[in-house]
Amino acid sequence: MANIKIGKVNIDLMHYSGKDIYSEGEIEDKLLKVAEEKTSKDFRKVIEESESWSYLYHLSKVRENIVSWLPISKSDKVLDVGAGPGAIAGELCKLALSVDCIDLSLKRSKINANRNKECGNLSIKVGNFTDIEPDLDNDYDWIMLIGVFEYAISYIGSETPFEDFLKILKKHLRKDGRIVIAIENRLGLKYFAGCKEDHTCEFFDGIENYKTDSHVRTFTKKGLENIFKKVNITNYHFYYPYPDYKLPNAIYSDKRLPLCGELKDNIRNFDQDRLLLFDETKAYDGLIEDGMFEEFSNSFEVILGPDVNVSYAKYSMDRDDKYCIKTKIFEENGVKKVEKSCVYEEGKEHIADIKKAMDELRKRYFGSDLDINEILQYDEKEGRLVFEFIEGKTLDVLIDECIQNNDREGFDKLFENYKFFISFNEDYPVFNNDFIFSNIIVNDVGWHLIDYEWVTFEKGNSKDALNRALNNYLLAGDFRKKIKEWVDFDADFNDDKFIKEKVLSKNKALSTIRHDIGKGVYDLKYLTDRVAAFDIKYQIYEDYGEGFREENSYFLGEFKKHGPNMLLDIKIKDGLKNLRVDPGDKPLRFYVNHIYLNDTEVTDKLIGINKNGCMDIRSCVQVNNTFTFKKADPHFKLPLKGLDAKEGDVLKIDCRAEYIY
Repeated sequence: MANIKIGKVNIDLMHYSGKDIYSEGEIEDKLLKVAEEKTSKDFRKVIEESESWSYLYHLSKVRENIVSWLPISKSDKVLDVGAGPGAIAGELCKLALSVDCIDLSLKRSKINANRNKECGNLSIKVGNFTDIEPDLDNDYDWIMLIGVFEYAISYIGSETPFEDFLKILKKHLRKDGRIVIAIENRLGLKYFAGCKEDHTCEFFDGIENYKTDSHVRTFTKKGLENIFKKVNITNYHFYYPYPDYKLPNAIYSDKRLPLCGELKDNIRNFDQDRLLLFDETKAYDGLIEDGMFEEFSNSFEVILGPDVNVSYAKYSMDRDDKYCIKTKIFEENGVKKVEKSCVYEEGKEHIADIKKAMDELRKRYFGSDLDINEILQYDEKEGRLVFEFIEGKTLDVLIDECIQNNDREGFDKLFENYKFFISFNEDYPVFNNDFIFSNIIVNDVGWHLIDYEWVTFEKGNSKDALNRALNNYLLAGDFRKKIKEWVDFDADFNDDKFIKEKVLSKNKALSTIRHDIGKGVYDLKYLTDRVAAFDIKYQIYEDYGEGFREENSYFLGEFKKHGPNMLLDIKIKDGLKNLRVDPGDKPLRFYVNHIYLNDTEVTDKLIGINKNGCMDIRSCVQVNNTFTFKKADPHFKLPLKGLDAKEGDVLKIDCRAEYIY
């Protein structure tokens, strides 16, 4: 079969069977159309308008975060196995000399080629890995297995597919080359908290060690280490993408593990409904305190081969494009440094403003003891800054210690210093909107402002900055509420205007996109209330022409249940004009699936006649056959006029009740 050229990208079909073995269906046709007609700059808007997990997963710039922190050089050769629609291929092409992709699917490879058509250093091979592998080069600097290693059973048809996969790949590395594996942790905390296993879509499947016929398998940290040792790989290094490797906003390492209160972005069920069995932030804090975070990280990113000089990376992507920033801590000649760089081309102006902010803040704070962290390098062309790395404790950690030790005197001393600095030389026309506690490090030398990204070059209000800092501090950890007893401040301070105007602009945050996709989060109270709804006592009121009276009412005894639904049987008596059903005594949502008179369905007649469904429309909202009762006395009327019901008939209601709160 002849090769295909799309833009500057060559698609090699030498090993293509002529049929795509793996496909996600019609979504791939839509993705191909987007890749053909749009540029990568349009993808963000496409994602926001689609309200689709598939568009988010395949097109999001955030996917690239899993590789963009790696020290891949312009002289490096990269092999991307299982490249799919090219979510990371474009970023690899920016970093490396050349990138070879392998994928089973021609259609997915066409998506890859179209979205990266200007990358002259990209080539794609289509076909089975085992067919292509003998023709691969043997001098790759990096081999990427991003979301691929778990499918080794499908890639390698052997008794020990995971070990054999690594043995084969090792042959194609140059000396000191690296294999990068990004994979879910079988014991990731999110699975205990109620997320379904990503591949099998079943609750607790990985925790229960999968079914024997599973085509996919993830591993614990120890499980991966055992595989590495079986193939004599002893030089490996674990990194921990958070919240997971698919859409990470941070990469931690054993050299820089997360701190208590940092892991707050846990509702990441973009593609499936989930349970919420406990607060993952609090659970993570306990694991961090006990030194066990590594075992329960949701994902791993493992580098097989020499370690890299990066210990931590953080991405700020829920922003307007010109403000998207990546930050990483790295070592250069044994010296720790911090790098900030723009994600998009238009972010270079923001980087320049940070450089200007350092100069202006140093002028404002001249004569004080506050050190403004020094910018060691400024690369205007690349949109990149390198800062001095300051050792010490952040102010929020020091305040935490005061609260935990009930050290009011120590807190007062810290807070007085903070207030002095925040208001120092306040008339100078430069204002730091982000003078929060976590951006200040205190050590034996003094106080250091390490991050000053949100500076405006005008006089500001220190009271607003103080309220923002205190409210930001309260976001992480309930124990921090103690500060409300020690400080008088506006606990309802709202800086949405600053966030919307200066940060998000017209773009949607990932949390908003998750909401738009529409997958549910069901906590324990919701689940227990669903169960409790089976114990509702149904009081039936009968109207014989004189209205509803307590003396003409009774409680239904036993009723049938099927699944989440209940079957209520109400006997018709002579002279009965209307019925009223009172389901319990709490606010609830009541779903009427069907109503039958004996065996004849009368749902539309009853619900249609009684449009509002309620004795008091102010306490109830009706949408179709669903009644939402907002008060503690839910009830609805069933007028019998026109049903030709006679004594001895039975009104049967197939329904479901759910408490709301």
